[in-house]
Amino acid sequence: MTGEIMALFACADCKAEFTECPDCVCTIRIDPLTGLPPDVIRVDGRAVYNPDFDPEALHRSVKSPVCDACVKVRNTLIREGVSEPQLLKQGIFTLATDRHQTAHL
Repeated sequence: MTGEIMALFACADCKAEFTECPDCVCTIRIDPLTGLPPDVIRVDGRAVYNPDFDPEALHRSVKSPVCDACVKVRNTLIREGVSEPQLLKQGIFTLATDRHQTAHL
């Protein structure tokens, strides 16, 4: 990895700091007003899919980095059939480290 640019990020999910290539980091859309994906609401402390989400929440949402550890957890949940918000239900996410090896080597 000599000479490669790396950046320090805070994971949108677990809040842990991690270093990754800015071009390869995994991201999800987060509404800055709620700190959640646009189609998620909190019910009794749990994140729950909201099918009637506000389109403005999607419009104001921003791409936020997610660490590979959280991506691995999400991928495991998808394989196990656990339902999740539809905006995030786009299949298995490729880990940033895998994308980096493909794109930069």
